[in-house]
Parts: sequence; C-alpha cells; structure tokens
Amino acid sequence: MKVNNFSAGPSKIPDSVVNQVSKDILEYQNLGYSVLEISHRSKVFEEILSKVKAHLYELLKIPDNFDIFFLQGGATFQNTFIPANKPTLIDNLIFLISGTWGKKTFQDFEKYYNQNPFSIPFNHETYDELITNVYKSDEKYLYITSNETIEGIQIRNFNNFDNKELIIDMSSDICSYVFDWKNISYVYAGAQKNLGIPGVTICISKEGFLEKSNLTSYIDAHNHIDKNSAFNTPPTFSIYVMLKVLEWIADSGGLEKIQLDNSIKAETLYKFLDENSEKFNLSVPKEFRSYSNIVFDFKDSKLTSNFLQSSVNKGFLGLNGHRSIGGVRVSNYNSISIEMVEDLITHLKGFI
Repeated sequence: MKVNNFSAGPSKIPDSVVNQVSKDILEYQNLGYSVLEISHRSKVFEEILSKVKAHLYELLKIPDNFDIFFLQGGATFQNTFIPANKPTLIDNLIFLISGTWGKKTFQDFEKYYNQNPFSIPFNHETYDELITNVYKSDEKYLYITSNETIEGIQIRNFNNFDNKELIIDMSSDICSYVFDWKNISYVYAGAQKNLGIPGVTICISKEGFLEKSNLTSYIDAHNHIDKNSAFNTPPTFSIYVMLKVLEWIADSGGLEKIQLDNSIKAETLYKFLDENSEKFNLSVPKEFRSYSNIVFDFKDSKLTSNFLQSSVNKGFLGLNGHRSIGGVRVSNYNSISIEMVEDLITHLKGFI
C-alpha cells in the first residue's frame, strides 16, 4: 500500500534524505563508523555545523549581523530562554496572539516575568486592520507565531509591521518561503517540520538583541554562541539530518523554488475545498490561510470520522486535526509532493 504521510510533525522526510541517512548510519564518509557515533568535539562534526550554518545563511539570506546557534528543548524552551536573556524585554514587548502556540508562549512569558505583557488578540481582522492595531502600540518589540499549526493561520508578510522589531516562532514554516530580515531581531524554530527530525532548535539572533545577564550556564545564550553550539553535547544526529535536508532544499532549486511549490500545492487544495464549499467548513479568512497547515472540516460531522478512518485504511496518514479542535488538517510541508496532494484530492472526492 502506498503511504502518503501528511503528519503535522515529526513530519515526512524527503525520500532521498532518508536513503542517504540510512547509508550514513551504517558508515559515514568511509570513516569506518556510523554518523551516530560522531563526537561533538571532532573536526567531522565541526564541518557539519559549519555547513549547516552556511546553508541557512545562504538559503534564508540571513544578514551577517545575525548569529546562528542550536539548542535543545524545542520552541517551548524558548519561552524561558528568551526572557532570561532579555530581562528588559517585558517593558517593551507586545504579543500578537493568533492561535494556540502564541497563547502558550504569552502565558509562559507572563509567568516568567510575573507580570502581564501587552497583547493584541487575533479576531480574524483584515490585514489592514491588524496592522493598524499593531501600529497603535508604542512597544518596540512584537512577538508573533508565523504559522499556527492547530488553527491553520499564517502571517508571512513581516515587513507589514515595519514599526516593530519582530521576535518570531517559525517552528512550522521556517525555510518554506522567502522573507526580509530588515525588522527582525530573533527567530527560532524546531527542525521537525521542514528541516528534519526532533531534537534541535534553530536560533537566529540579531547581534545586540540578547543581553548579558547573570545566568546559569546552559541558559546563557552567549555560551552557545561563543562555543559554536557545542558548549555542551548538542543533538549531533538531529543537526546532521538537518544538513541533509538543507542540501536537499538547495539541490531542489533553493527557497524560491520551495516557496513556489508550496504555494501551488496549497492553492490546489484550497481551490478544491472552495469549489465544494457546500461540503466543507474553512474558518480562516483567505488572507490568513496557512500554506503549511490546511485546516478544514466536513459540514456533515459523520463524514469527518468516516473520512479519517478511510484515510488510514488507504495509507493517508496524519490527517486528523489537533485533538483540541478536531476536524481535518493537511500538513503541507516542504517534503510533500504535488502528487501526494492530487492523490488526497482524489480521495476527498469520494466523500462529496
């Protein structure tokens, strides 16, 4: 049975990457030992780190005045790491809460600082209305979650908020489209959606954003920057897999080609759903629809459960919506092919 894996994360890995990783697990670069056995202090791993950072700088067009470093703990750890390394942030920060993950981050910041940051709720305004609300605030920094995986809400046009310096959780859409860095101070992302497997968090910080503080060693960002992400034992295998995925992105035509493919896949599925709007509910306004997580439901709730069960039986995996809202969620990450989307649409036609 053919398997089409649309899981929200950990997500599908490109087939060519899986094949290469499989070989390197047995023996890495004719060294006589596995990639799983590489020392984080070795020249071999230093080379992997250097290549990963070089690919990120090139693909994302990251300016030279940004540092890249790698941590563990996922996006959730960043809810402690960022406020710890930026004590003054609470006095100059506003949150745009567009979904579940942004809300969780807000609540963690609230607990860490023991006071309430300012926030702007997302009420499905138009982009213009949202920008106007942001412009009304005086705070220097704006926190956003670029893509809310649960609700299927995405904000890609960062320069629309050009009166703010942005702190962005890009865990589910980093390296899936091109963006400008001119008003960005800090970006972080778990790798397990578009860049590999769980275990490593990519942190990209503008020089001067992170402050000097009297912190315990692992929390102190400067230790990780100064030691090239090897202050302690990093997740070596996750970083290696990220290198293989970044090489795949480069070989596939770079971020511009990835962005084009992602938009074609998403628009193809949205077009089908819109053309059959009498059968489907799509709650997100068109200008905020995610290209990474396409969330919808059948208007007939019985069809939802039937569809999800049939999907598993036919090899369509990971289509169930998050347990908090139910419905259907199609995760359209970089490794998803247009053929997979077309197969899914053919499968959906059997339920309309």
